[in-house]
Amino acid sequence: MLFFGSLTFHFSFAQAKTVSDYISVNGYIKDLSTVAFVTDVSTLTPYTLLHNRINLKIKPVNHLTIVMEERTRLLLSNEQVLVPGFGQEYTQDNGLVKMSFNWVNKAPVLFNTFIDRLYIDWTDSKWDIRIGRQRINWGINTTWNPNDIFNTYNFLDFDYEERPGSDAVKVQYNFTSFSNLEAAFSPSRNIDSMIGALKYAFNTHKYDIQFIAGNYYRDAVVGVGWAGNIKDAGFKGEVSYFQNWHDSHFQNIAVSASTTVDYSFKNGLYMSVAFLYNNLAANSLYSAAQLQLENLSPKILMPAKYNLILTGTKQFSPVMNGTLALIYSPQINLFVIAPTLSYSLAVNWDIDFIVQSYFANNADSKFAVLGNSFNFRVRWSFSN
Repeated sequence: MLFFGSLTFHFSFAQAKTVSDYISVNGYIKDLSTVAFVTDVSTLTPYTLLHNRINLKIKPVNHLTIVMEERTRLLLSNEQVLVPGFGQEYTQDNGLVKMSFNWVNKAPVLFNTFIDRLYIDWTDSKWDIRIGRQRINWGINTTWNPNDIFNTYNFLDFDYEERPGSDAVKVQYNFTSFSNLEAAFSPSRNIDSMIGALKYAFNTHKYDIQFIAGNYYRDAVVGVGWAGNIKDAGFKGEVSYFQNWHDSHFQNIAVSASTTVDYSFKNGLYMSVAFLYNNLAANSLYSAAQLQLENLSPKILMPAKYNLILTGTKQFSPVMNGTLALIYSPQINLFVIAPTLSYSLAVNWDIDFIVQSYFANNADSKFAVLGNSFNFRVRWSFSN
C-alpha cells in the first residue's frame, strides 16, 4: 500500500510539470539609432537597426540540453549605397554550415537572420560534452583576450553582448570544483583553418590559473591565464605564444599579452586599467571602421603594438549607471573616448546612450578626428 501511495504521489508530481519545465524561451527586441560622421556634421550617416534575439533551450531528459539562439536584424540605412558589398558582411559565416542569410539586401533595407548558437549539451557531475555551434570562452580579461583562440570578439562592438560562437566539439572533465581539463576542436573545410586545443584550469594560493596548448590555424599555440587579487584589487592576465609549425627559424613568432587591474570603491565607483601588447601589430590605422568592423584574431587584437584602456563605471542610482572608457595607443597616437549612460525604465525596459569618438595621426602625421558615432538604444526583454 505504501508502494502504491508513493507511486501515485510521484506520478502526480510528474504530471504537474508544465511546458516551461522542459522548454525555456527568452530574448529581446532592440531599436538602435545611430548617427555617424567625421568632422562635417552635414555629411553624417544616420541608420536605424531593429534587432530581435530569440534564445531557445529544450531539456527533454535529465542531463541533456538542446540550445538554439538566433539574431534577426533589420537595417535601414543608405550605407549600402555608399559602401559596395556592404550587405555581404552580414552573411559572413566562418562555420562549417552557413547559418547567416540575407532575406532582403536592397538599399536602404537589409534584413538578415544569423543563427550563432546551435548545440546539444550533455552534463553530469564530472563530464560536460557539447557539440555544435557554441561559444568557447577561454578569455579571462574584460577587454583583450589572447587566450580566447576559438571565437575572438571585438569589444568595440557594443551591440553584440552574446559575442560570436564557433562550430566545435568541447569535452570538459571536472576533477574537483576548482580544477578541470577541457578539450575543444573546431573543424574546417580548409586544413589550415582548424583550431584544436587543451585547457587545464585549477586554483592555487587563491588564484585561478589556466594553461592552454594546441593548434591555431597554421600555428602551434601555448598560453597561460590567471585571475586573483593583490590586496583588495583584482589582478588578471593572459599571455599566448604563436609559432608557425614550419618555422624552424623562429621568424614568425606572435606574442599577445594583456593584463588588468581593477578596484571597486565604497562609493560605488568601479575602476579598471588594462594593457595589451601584440608584437605583430602593423602600427597603422586608416579609419575608425578598421577598429569597429575588422575581424580580429588573438594574435592581433589592436592595430598598435602597445595599448592601454582606462575604464570607470559608476552606479548613480538603482536604475541609472554610467561608464567611461578611454583607450590610448602611443605608437599611432590613437585616442578613443567611449562614454555610456544606461537607464532602466522598468523591469524589462532599458535605454542606453553610447558615444564613440576616434582620434589618431592622419596621412600627414597630424592628430585628427577619425570618426564619431552617437547611438541611442531602446531594449525590451522577454522570457517565458
